[in-house]
Amino acid sequence: MLTSCPADPVLKYCLPLPFRELAPGWLRGRARLRHNGRSISCRHLSMLIRPRQPFDFHRTLKFILSPPAQASGRKFEPLLDHFEEDEYRRVVEFDGEQVLYGVREEGRALKVRILAGPSNSGTQTAVRQLVERQFSASLDLAAFYRRVASDPVLSRLTRHFRGLRIPQSPNIFAAVVSAILDQQVNLAFAFKVKKALVECYGGHVERQGRRYFAFPSPGALAILSPRDLRKIQISGPKARYIIAIARDALDGRLDLEGLRGEEPAAAHARLLEQKGIGPWTAFFVGLLALSHLDALPSGDVGLQSAIHAFYGLGRRPSPARVERLAQNWSGWRSYATFYLWLTYWETPQWRKEFILQLRGGQYARKRSLAKS
Repeated sequence: MLTSCPADPVLKYCLPLPFRELAPGWLRGRARLRHNGRSISCRHLSMLIRPRQPFDFHRTLKFILSPPAQASGRKFEPLLDHFEEDEYRRVVEFDGEQVLYGVREEGRALKVRILAGPSNSGTQTAVRQLVERQFSASLDLAAFYRRVASDPVLSRLTRHFRGLRIPQSPNIFAAVVSAILDQQVNLAFAFKVKKALVECYGGHVERQGRRYFAFPSPGALAILSPRDLRKIQISGPKARYIIAIARDALDGRLDLEGLRGEEPAAAHARLLEQKGIGPWTAFFVGLLALSHLDALPSGDVGLQSAIHAFYGLGRRPSPARVERLAQNWSGWRSYATFYLWLTYWETPQWRKEFILQLRGGQYARKRSLAKS
């Protein structure tokens, strides 16, 4: 059932936002209130977020919505994240109730609205804060670009991916479980297992004949046995890890949302205390759920391969060599890693042409040094 707004919804909701952005809606709302003599549903009020520039909504969505290009050409259907009618949509849970929200770009702003579920002022505020965090709206990305301006590879990548943010998972528990399911399996199998998990144990919202799923809550998974998860092809060890983490999160032994307020090193260490979470998984959660800006997975094969291909190295670098190279990215090593990873989302032809451009630049620099 939808809940109604407080007695004065426009005043209560709009005052925290810049008047110049909301004045037309304010005046129209007041006119309707006086003319019709009834209150306006909060569902008809949209929230505006003005991300710090540079910001590229559609490039960021590409990472959220699409896996890397598959050699087989296979495409995956939407699971939790949807793009419909020029709007990004996802279901989240607040206080045990499912909420479907939508985000679309209007000019240089993001327009956020609740499409289904409770729409009271508390939920509106929670959704707005979630979207600001999910799209890293307040981050000064220009500082990252200045930091790597002298790097021959990243300076080019920041121009190509300009405005692209690291999207943050709306749900830390979902990020942890997804990272565990991704361990040591191919992308297609991981998607199949996550789809089964979500459809078997996740909540959902119905809207206009469509069903939108939410990721299973800790409570939904904590009551399961490993045998239950084995039925959807989750391995025995992973099933035990996931159930244990769900139970720890449910009874308060593991405060995943509280990790947002901890220093990155402390949050990383806390994650490593959990069985099933190793250094790579902890890095992944820090990158895509905790907004850690300066982490480096120096042992990641994908990062090593990208460095090997783009920096003209004779062989794939060791973790120690990755760490030496990354000293030039200090303060922004998570973003440097992310932009290098993003090259796998591009076509093979793009990567080939990019390498040729880099080699041309390297050749020109060598000639310049030789003349001097």
